[in-house]
Amino acid sequence: MAKLMIDLTTEQVAELLRHLSPEQLRMVLAQVADRLEVREWMRLGESGFREWLTEPELYVDDRPPR
Repeated sequence: MAKLMIDLTTEQVAELLRHLSPEQLRMVLAQVADRLEVREWMRLGESGFREWLTEPELYVDDRPPR
């Protein structure tokens, strides 16, 4: 299936959504919610990983050898 990209303003998207039936709107909103959840988990994972990499190592034995 060929893909088509168009630029829409948020107002235009809102106008298009008004023409959907309640069931279609629920389906679209569920898909949007799923994508937002995935993006949020990805963002949290990335920021957590960055923080983990910058944390001081807690289990390093930094005592001088005997």
